[in-house]
Parts: sequence; structure tokens; C-alpha cells
Amino acid sequence: MPSARVLLARVVLVAGVAGALTLAPAASAAAGSKVVKQATGPTPWCAPEVEALPGDVCYLDGNSKAQARRTLVIFLHGAIAKNTSWSQNHERMLLRLAKATGIEVLFPQSPLTAVGYVWPGAVEKQESVEKDLIDGWMAAKRLVEKRDTRPFDDVFVMGFSSGAYFASSLAMRGRLDVDGYAVFAGGQPMGARATPVERFSPVFVGVCANDSTTAAHSRAFAGSLAAAGIPRAVREQRVGHGLDHVHFTSALAYLRGKNRSRLAAR
Repeated sequence: MPSARVLLARVVLVAGVAGALTLAPAASAAAGSKVVKQATGPTPWCAPEVEALPGDVCYLDGNSKAQARRTLVIFLHGAIAKNTSWSQNHERMLLRLAKATGIEVLFPQSPLTAVGYVWPGAVEKQESVEKDLIDGWMAAKRLVEKRDTRPFDDVFVMGFSSGAYFASSLAMRGRLDVDGYAVFAGGQPMGARATPVERFSPVFVGVCANDSTTAAHSRAFAGSLAAAGIPRAVREQRVGHGLDHVHFTSALAYLRGKNRSRLAAR
């Protein structure tokens, strides 16, 4: 896994990908060169236009409730520096994607480290903190379901960059009872586990082929999925280190299709 400092250096490109649904590729690439303005001090984790839930989880409403099927994405962000508004830039990008696809998104905060907000890399570090993290995500999910009196039909965990490495580990270990995973610009290859996993959820791997830091890792993770017999889809895009909207919409289509097939087979 790349160091947290490398991921922090690259995550600045997310600001340019924020308008990926509406910008032409050339315009999006040009926007990616902009430097994110530093905040003068601590800023709220959740942007003003999204809802802050307990436990440092932001709720992004893409009006999924109006859809025939209600879909929730738990999105694990990329590395975010301290005392910046980067988390809010992430959220605004995802809110546009959520509204375009009719889904809802939970955007939880990762642990704070010396270099910023990054998800734990080594499996040992993940296992030491992930129960509390996952409990917080599920509590936020239940809160939203309870107040709307309608459960989610699809629940997916997706991760970008630092979040992709964590999400890929969760997927390989069958750590959550969710309907699927997706990782973009990252992935943590793992060998077979000594203790078999009862049920694997399908995984979408978005390979950012122009990203020299993560492309090989994403491909290696896809190889680990194949070796373990985990259902998967792999899509390569000639893009750099960013959340590509084609990757995102392709992941949704694949995971929704797999979940519909699974439910129909019951």
C-alpha cells in the first residue's frame, strides 16, 4: 500500500474530478491541476449542504427514496489532510453522483493520524479499530432507515484511494454483511485465509490505468479475488488518480445486478 504521505499528495486531484459528470475529459483534467485552498483552522467534517449524523458520519441524500429500489453506499474516502476542507470537496462530488444515480451515501470519517485522515493499512491495524468503525456505519444506516420507515434494498461499501485499500481488505475477509464492494484507485491483494469465509460479496475493481501508484495494486487485488473465487468485475479506465464517474456508475450497475440475481435465486 502506498504511504499516507503519497496518498495525501495525490488526493488533491479529487478537486478536479468533482465535476466529472458534467465536465468534458479535457476540462476535468485541467481542473485537476488546481490546488485545494487550505483552511485556516479546523473545519466541519460535513459540508453545510449535507446532514451530519452522530459519530462523524455525513449523510448525502440523492433522493433514493423516490426509486423503486433504495440503495445505500457507504463510501470510504481518500486521504484527507488536517485543517482543510477536503472532506467537503469529496462530499460535494459524491452528492452530484448520488443525485445523478438516485442513491444515498454515508460518508464516515476515518481515524486521524499524524499525517491526516487515512484508513488503516496493515490488517493488524485494521482489525484493532474496525469493529468500532463498522458499528458506527451500521448505526447511521439504521438511523436513516428508521426515520424513513423503509429499509435499504442494496447496501454497498465503496472506497477510493486510502479507502480502497481498507475496503478491499474488508471484502477479502468477508467482514461486513453487505451486498457488494467497489474499490477505485487502490486495492490490497491478500492470500487465502486459513479460516474460510462463509459468504463473499461481489466486488467491482476500478483500475485507474494512468495512475502509476495504484494501477498495479488494483490489478493484483483483482487477481486475489480471482484466486479466491470471489465474484468480481474489473474495469480499466485511462484516467489518473481520481474517482471516475464511469467507474462509479459501472460499479453500481454491476453490484445492483448481482444483488437482484441473488435475491431472485432465493
